[in-house]
Amino acid sequence: MSKPLIGLPLCRWQLTDRDIGWFHLVGEKYISSVTGYGAFPLMIPAFADELDMDTVLNSVSGIMFGGSLSNVHPSFYGDEHPGLGLADKPRDATVLRLMHACLERGIPFIGICRGVQEMNVLFGGTLHREVHAVAGRLDHREVKEVPDDVAYGPIHNVTLTAGGLLQQVIGAQQMAVNSLHGQGIDRLGEGLQIEAVAEDGQIEAVSVIGAKAFALGVQWHPEYRYWENPQYNALLQAFHDAAKEYQASKVEKGGVVA
Repeated sequence: MSKPLIGLPLCRWQLTDRDIGWFHLVGEKYISSVTGYGAFPLMIPAFADELDMDTVLNSVSGIMFGGSLSNVHPSFYGDEHPGLGLADKPRDATVLRLMHACLERGIPFIGICRGVQEMNVLFGGTLHREVHAVAGRLDHREVKEVPDDVAYGPIHNVTLTAGGLLQQVIGAQQMAVNSLHGQGIDRLGEGLQIEAVAEDGQIEAVSVIGAKAFALGVQWHPEYRYWENPQYNALLQAFHDAAKEYQASKVEKGGVVA
């Protein structure tokens, strides 16, 4: 059996003022957290409604919805606010289609940072645009001008929901996580279960209730040096195990799982 293909949705940014200055990008750490588990990354361009969905879904055995410098545009969760920071509507439209299709087909997926926010929006939830401005919340934003191992080091603890998917994967009630996000879940989307909450009450992880396959999102970055963190490794391994199981089922059914 060949290596599982793990889809990595790309961001679409204009890096120069020229009309041809658009680039489709993904962070290398997400690529490494695919290849490091024996899978192969399949880049998914941010083509929105023009994406050839069947080609993507017939090829992948899982999708990793990774983080980004951009934020989900408020128009995707019914808010007329113009948004804060870098926007990427093509990615928003692409990812929301992909997530919905994964749930229909039972394709495993994991959401990381922006990815968990996208999950919440898909299920009708809303986002805090500035978590640090919410009364009683910590400042969850990235610490600037420090080494990577400090910025991506443990910042706060999260408490895992007893008996939840994440608690079963991690095997503990608490874990220390990094924190590099300005936005976060506000109103929880209907159909999602809370899997972890930070010390300040901020929702940090969710799963899809009744999903056909692994469908979990976390607000932190388990892909960063996962081989040094047993809990991060356990989380990513659980996703990759689900992808291998899905791949095996495709092979048994002739290559496509409807």
